[in-house]
Amino acid sequence: MAADACSIMYNGLATALLSSPYFDACSYPKKIAASVVDLDRVRSIDCGNVYCRSYFATFIEYAKMPTFADCTLTDESTSKRIPFKDFAVACQSVLPTSSSPPVAAPSSPSNPASQSPLPPLPPPTLPSVVHDESSNNSVTIIVAVAAVVVVGVAIAAFVYMRTRRRRPPQSTSFLHLNDHAAANPASVALKQLSSTWSNSIATAASTHPSRTNYHHHSSTLAFQSTGLDMCEIDMYRLPTSDVHLVKPLAQGAFGEVWVGDYQGSQIAIKRLLPTKSTLPDVQRFIWEIKLLSKIECPYVVHFIGVAWNTPGDMMLLTEFMNGGDLRQVLELTPTSFQWVHKLRCALSVAEGLVYLHLMDPKVIHRDLKSRNVLLDSDFNTKLTDFGIARETDDATMTAGIGTFRWMAPEVLLDGHYTEKADIFSFGVILSELSTNIVPYSDLRNDKGNAYTDTAIMAKVMMGELIPTFASDCPRWYLDVATPCLALDPLERPTAMKTAYTIRRQVEGCN
Repeated sequence: MAADACSIMYNGLATALLSSPYFDACSYPKKIAASVVDLDRVRSIDCGNVYCRSYFATFIEYAKMPTFADCTLTDESTSKRIPFKDFAVACQSVLPTSSSPPVAAPSSPSNPASQSPLPPLPPPTLPSVVHDESSNNSVTIIVAVAAVVVVGVAIAAFVYMRTRRRRPPQSTSFLHLNDHAAANPASVALKQLSSTWSNSIATAASTHPSRTNYHHHSSTLAFQSTGLDMCEIDMYRLPTSDVHLVKPLAQGAFGEVWVGDYQGSQIAIKRLLPTKSTLPDVQRFIWEIKLLSKIECPYVVHFIGVAWNTPGDMMLLTEFMNGGDLRQVLELTPTSFQWVHKLRCALSVAEGLVYLHLMDPKVIHRDLKSRNVLLDSDFNTKLTDFGIARETDDATMTAGIGTFRWMAPEVLLDGHYTEKADIFSFGVILSELSTNIVPYSDLRNDKGNAYTDTAIMAKVMMGELIPTFASDCPRWYLDVATPCLALDPLERPTAMKTAYTIRRQVEGCN
């Protein structure tokens, strides 16, 4: 059975690695399916490449599993059989180089502007096994291989995104697009558009000073020339002269949030990073703005409007929540953020999900976490950041961007989203409200060490790990939270049922 287990693992790894462009420059993906590696080449080349090296954390996880303890490989550099665990730690004594070869991501001739990295891959198709008296063990092996392979590819994607984010932006000016135009066809189009747009507006202003609506009309025509779908957000457009950036508040992978001022009122301003101003980036931002403009809910940040001069400097204006996000509140004000405040916070999040899930078409937040739950100075709570939220249709929802500690098992496993994924994320937030700590940060493995990110994702996918709750947590609270964290999405309650139960408790506290 050990040989079958090793073969299943090697073939599963090879299938995942060879289907991902992150590992095209690595030597081991093609060889490992044949139970062969070249340790000299691995140490001299692969271990110095940040992407090739990133997968060795996954190999180490395999090597720790009793099922694969006796697996071996042939080392071509010595013609000897070596334990798989020796290959897994091959890079530990080798420092990564400061730079690595670029990843050759596939591109489409019809859409040269698309520069996003590939989405997380689904579980690999593993070779069939003979089902005998050991069939149960075979199933266990396949599940374990699928889970850890997906985690490995996801980690490589995280490494890739972090490497991209470390590159310095070409321009820090708000009203200018990034200057890396030669390698970015979309930026060329936007720069040409900006120049043509500005000139046409200036000419129109000098020739027809009384035509105050020309700017809006011109903007629509200019956007149409890029192929952008404006989604009728012109009706919410506000003059940029009335909008002022005050101070930066937060920055993510695609955008940044500022505290701003609009006609004397404090607001929040979200805009794209200068390095994220390609046509696809701007289009996604327009979709986010359009979605938020349709939401009128007391538990979702209030939409004020949108302002821009050129496509790349578009700004989303929303109400400003001066209490910070839930993660900050739990860390910085644990004594003043009392249990009654926590219950009201939980209820507000649940009510926000009720509203989103009952919209037509239904809206799934997809990135629900404590950082996307905002509070004011009185601890009133609202949801924010709909950058990857989507209105659902009959098509399958797939994973985009998110934070794995709040992700549902099915999202980590194959990227499939339903509204029940939001419910799982809500269950994780309930654990945070109970303990004040980052999910899973208090849990330890059998050696007493904190779980690695890889181990957390693998165990969550297999239903072996859920976040903890305080020992003095009320029984009713656990009865609400535990079903939210069910491995099977169908066993999780609806947002409406959850909100109803919490509301009864909140009313009882008043």
